[in-house]
Amino acid sequence: MLIQFKFKNYKCFYEENILDLMATQEKRHIESTININGNNILPVIAIHGANASGKTSALEALNFMFNFVKFSNQIDIKNNLPVNPFAFSIKSLKKDSEYEVSICLKDKEYRYGFSLNKEQINEEWLYTKKFTLNTRAKQKIIFERINNKVAFGKSYAKYEKTWNLFGKDSNLNTSKLLVLSNVAIKESNGIFRDLFDYIYKFDFRIESELKKTSIEILNQNNSIFQKFQHIINEFDPCLLGIKIDALDTEDGKQYNISGIHQNIDNSEMPIMIPLYKESNGTIRIFNIMPTILKNLETGGLLCIDEIDVKLHPLLFKKIVNMYMDKTINKNNAQLIYTAHSTFLFNSNDLRRDQLYLVDKDQDGKSKLYSLSEFRNLRPDADYEKKYLSGQFGAIPFNQ
Repeated sequence: MLIQFKFKNYKCFYEENILDLMATQEKRHIESTININGNNILPVIAIHGANASGKTSALEALNFMFNFVKFSNQIDIKNNLPVNPFAFSIKSLKKDSEYEVSICLKDKEYRYGFSLNKEQINEEWLYTKKFTLNTRAKQKIIFERINNKVAFGKSYAKYEKTWNLFGKDSNLNTSKLLVLSNVAIKESNGIFRDLFDYIYKFDFRIESELKKTSIEILNQNNSIFQKFQHIINEFDPCLLGIKIDALDTEDGKQYNISGIHQNIDNSEMPIMIPLYKESNGTIRIFNIMPTILKNLETGGLLCIDEIDVKLHPLLFKKIVNMYMDKTINKNNAQLIYTAHSTFLFNSNDLRRDQLYLVDKDQDGKSKLYSLSEFRNLRPDADYEKKYLSGQFGAIPFNQ
């Protein structure tokens, strides 16, 4: 599970920003949090803010970090690293961007991060400690890296041997290779592999993405397919389900996707409507719901940008409630989303520490913060009213 994400010098984020999924001392909705060794972790984070404030960029920062871990071993040494530093400062363009995650796996916390610029990875680190309420739990060094010099902790010598296949025992240029990624692909199990597998399972969905992923999920998992059919029918009782037909063509496998609708003339012969002729809401559900159901079934982290687009507020609420309900979210899945709708921006649905805002100042610098930072805010206050009136910031400048 994700405990915390830190990032610095990425797009509109100039200074260090923190997305914290550790629950505060607030008691509201405590039953929905995920308890590990006495620590409460949040299953849902909502990010709000004005257009162009940086909401999507906050998710993209996490997506960049995880994608860089996934594909570090595929980078051409001749190419620049795909960094995207803060653009409105000459100094920031020359500085490193930094990323760090704290992840809980079983009963251990792993703190992993790196700093880089377009030319090379300058630092990389991985530490571990027992995930406990005991603040004195000792942190162990798994490895620390400065430029191409990597030092492993005494208990992790076997990983040093693996890294040396890429490092000093070879002629490879490792300036653009991550230690975590490249050790993990050589190890079938162990710390590096566990962390890599968690990161690899991460998914990020944006509103414009099409249906390929949904087709793959529904074709491969009958349990998810049946749950999806039920939700589709709940959304529109006249829509009995979805039918996917595979066709073999010269360009590979193609799919015809149709909605199954009631035939008022003959109930035994339903009418098939091509998906592209369905409503925008139905298409949106098809594009994101299979990924959500898969995430709930397998666990891990899912980020969705503008989750509320083309969805009825009650369906939006249903999705969030599925993550907050432990009888549904049995594998501790987590959801981080951005939204413009303030339908769930209230104490009845979410805690203060689950509601994040992104505000951009006159210099183009964005800041990420949660409602829990407002010390005088009552847990039962009308968050939506206060937000829309500008008391929390993160609204358009002209309001």
